[in-house]
Amino acid sequence: MTGQGQGFSLPWILLTAALVLHVPPTSGMYEDQIGKFDWHQQYIGAVRQAAFDQSAPVSKRIFVGTESNVVAAINSRTGQLAWRHVQERGDPWGVDAVLHKGNVLVTVCSGGDAVRAWDPASGTLLWEFLAKEKNDSPAKALLVEGRQDERSHVESVAVLTKKTLRILSAVDGHEMVSTEVWSSGETGGISVLHQASNGQLYAVSISSQAAVQIVSYTHVPGKGYEAVKRVIPAGWALPQSTQCVVTGDNILVCSEASTNSLHTISLVDGSGFTTVTLLSLGFNSWQPDSLAISAVQVGRKEVLLRLSQDHYVLLQATADTITVLKDLPNVYATTTARSQDRDIMFMVKKGTKDELVVTGFYLQNLKEDQALTQMIAHPLHYGSPQQVTVYTFLKRDGSTGYRALLQMEDQTLLMLQQLQGNQGHVMWQRNEALASISAVDQVDLPVSETESKFEEEFGEESEEDLSIWQMFTRRITTQLEQLKDLADKFEEYRKPKAKQVEKQLERDPFNLRKMIVAVTSAGKLYGLDSANGDIVWQYFLPNIRCFGQGEMYLFVQRTTAHFPHPPQAMLVAQDKATGNGLVFTFNPTTGQPVNASAVSGILQPFKVLQAILLPVMNNHHLHPVMIVDSDHGVHIFPPSSSVLSVLKKNNGKIFLHAADLEKSTLTGFSLTTLKDGKVELAQAWHLSLPIPSQKIVSVVPRRANEHVHSQGRVLSDRSVMYKYLNPNLLAVMTEGIERDIPLLTLYLVDAVTGQVVYSMQHKRASGPVHLVHSENWVVYHYWNGKFRRHEVTVLELFESQGDRNSTTFSSLSTQSLPLVLQQAYIFPMGLSAMAVSNTERGITARSLLLALPNGGLMTLPKNILDPRRPIIPTKQHQEEGVYPYIPELHVNPMTLLTYNQSIEGIRGIHIGAAGLESTSVVLAYGLDLFYTRIMPSQMFDVLKEDFDYFFISSILLGLVMATLITHRLAAMKTLNRSWR
Repeated sequence: MTGQGQGFSLPWILLTAALVLHVPPTSGMYEDQIGKFDWHQQYIGAVRQAAFDQSAPVSKRIFVGTESNVVAAINSRTGQLAWRHVQERGDPWGVDAVLHKGNVLVTVCSGGDAVRAWDPASGTLLWEFLAKEKNDSPAKALLVEGRQDERSHVESVAVLTKKTLRILSAVDGHEMVSTEVWSSGETGGISVLHQASNGQLYAVSISSQAAVQIVSYTHVPGKGYEAVKRVIPAGWALPQSTQCVVTGDNILVCSEASTNSLHTISLVDGSGFTTVTLLSLGFNSWQPDSLAISAVQVGRKEVLLRLSQDHYVLLQATADTITVLKDLPNVYATTTARSQDRDIMFMVKKGTKDELVVTGFYLQNLKEDQALTQMIAHPLHYGSPQQVTVYTFLKRDGSTGYRALLQMEDQTLLMLQQLQGNQGHVMWQRNEALASISAVDQVDLPVSETESKFEEEFGEESEEDLSIWQMFTRRITTQLEQLKDLADKFEEYRKPKAKQVEKQLERDPFNLRKMIVAVTSAGKLYGLDSANGDIVWQYFLPNIRCFGQGEMYLFVQRTTAHFPHPPQAMLVAQDKATGNGLVFTFNPTTGQPVNASAVSGILQPFKVLQAILLPVMNNHHLHPVMIVDSDHGVHIFPPSSSVLSVLKKNNGKIFLHAADLEKSTLTGFSLTTLKDGKVELAQAWHLSLPIPSQKIVSVVPRRANEHVHSQGRVLSDRSVMYKYLNPNLLAVMTEGIERDIPLLTLYLVDAVTGQVVYSMQHKRASGPVHLVHSENWVVYHYWNGKFRRHEVTVLELFESQGDRNSTTFSSLSTQSLPLVLQQAYIFPMGLSAMAVSNTERGITARSLLLALPNGGLMTLPKNILDPRRPIIPTKQHQEEGVYPYIPELHVNPMTLLTYNQSIEGIRGIHIGAAGLESTSVVLAYGLDLFYTRIMPSQMFDVLKEDFDYFFISSILLGLVMATLITHRLAAMKTLNRSWR
């Protein structure tokens, strides 16, 4: 008997089940787990301008502006970031100027379009001025000073762009003066802004008509600024090779690299330039590419001329003459600071052996002060010093002390502190090259020494070569060493952490700890410990740079799995001097070069078009790398006979493709081995996209080492939809305009035959496009201009005629086109990167990793993006676990891997497989680095952290005791029964 309200009808049950099925799986973490399995490192990029804090008697901060368009304050004692602000994204120049005096801190960005004032202590934005110009060159800026009560103070900020001079109030940023200096056709982009001692402003520019324009501005009370313009003929002036500075007595000094000459003129009344050649000054050798001139200090008459990377000259210039004051050979960088009313020029010089010497001399008498000299160690992986900034202070004994901020060639920042005597001390360092990673990979660590003994026992040496006693002796010796290693570990565990010895990195039981190999655009290679982000090794290649797309090729040719062969990786980059290819092979776990005679890489006599890792191995378990040059010639590394024999066995079976982004064409090639041993490319197919205006924006193949566990999808009627698992499938996205309508087009192309398997268009859609390709599906994110929103589209491909009844896929076999299912979703924001999870066996469900513009890193289960999601679910859909279709995708805070952190400027996401099938390791890199673990299907192969070991142990112990007791009782009962 049931009363009213105690029963449930079938519609309510179905509705409840649908709601439960719609809830996506989520994961979270406890507060004490923050930072346990992840780490976050903040960077600012290569520093362009630096200034020590002057707002307090003791400088505790360094204000910097970087090439990554970051304004930040660094704690001068620890090197930690006090505050940081990322300016406009996509600015190619970075921060144009950092202006600081007293309590005024002003930065200029975006070619003068963005001027901001900051509070030096907290980094709070005080005011900002945003212009609507779009300048294509950096701006010049300075603080305009006035006098009040016989003290100088900052009145305004002057900003000179390519066309306009603006004067902004230093108090609130309002525009006081805006005047057009010259039209864009009159200037070549080389400009100088100077304030004379009488308050007059001078704007100087080199025009494209071989002339120098000088505009002087005089402040007239009540009328603003009056301008006077002069044009001085200068046939030698070329904007590409000319640099100009202004001395304290208003003398313009220009250096011209193509004619190797210096030119001077007075800004006040000069009518023509005075030319002086470098030969007339007594210099016979210099580097035209390095020739540059700079001012010594505001208000001084000297200028500094750089003849080469390590040679400077101190000059004094007038309107008619140039005099050499001091020759400065073996000097990398210089700066000027003031102490006790005297100006000191500090220099960073070459020392003996691997040392750097920081010293200084007084500009008044040009004599060096030995008390200012300090020496520091100079490892080769830093490169040469590029820039130095000095802060001086008075010691207790009244002498001058200083700290020096040094930027090295590899973009590392070093803070130097002078100690007693001439010994210097590096207080801290910041590896800012990690803010510009171009290529990255995660390598398994080598096994421990004890496990390597077992590898030797079951290694390549045949057991037939050893007697039974030798094998027995080796086994006993190995196990004794393992026992000794266990005792050593126990003894080390008993020691305090401060006394524990750091051992060589070893692979952990679940292979969660990796070696992160990162290659930066500065030419610096790093090996990072994935457990905490510490730098294990570093190596510098000063002669390399990225290719045109801002990337380098990094290949792991041999992993640590092939003991006793050491792991090996190869870097393919571009040589700075020639533009040809450069190949560098190294051990990814130690950073040491494989070839001791090629520590800087091997320069190739050709330009690199493409480089790929071949899917074959030689007899040393080494994957060869094939490099295709600009003439479609083939080069194999390493070029050995064993590699050629392997390629002959696979003759005509290896295919590759090349995409011409400008012409929007795809070309397929097959690798052919000739009888004489040469390897060539034979064109297999050529594909020209049908719309001429479209441009290829991305070509994404399937991951080469991807494992697919499930070959099909079981439906509710027990039938199977088999996945279209084509390992040769390319996802090609193009962007273009057709009849003034923007459109995106997706092509799925077979890389072996060139067949277009599927294509679709999105009209009124545009990029940026982020696309991932895995198994039998493609997911991409784009901007829908018609509805003005971001969307995510998913495509899944299935076999159209059931199972192919074959264990391997062949593009050459005749088969019908796949069945394509697609669906679109609305995403609330844009993305900066997208990737898909990867595990060792492919059993774990896939998840997408999305880098959000606010700095978050989000996980999105792939089953949420199921093209079979129905609007009205049926019982069959509920049985299959298919969610009802809802077009909006929400950002659930529980799915953010970064929880409350912001990862600035994410450019890429690298995902590696761990030893646990449930776990993937993730590295998000950009301006910051963030490393964590993800478990898309939860941790199903390891007991959880909160597992109650005591409870289960008590139960097992109780069962054992109960078994013993019952066994004893049963025995007694049997004995008593026998006596009856």
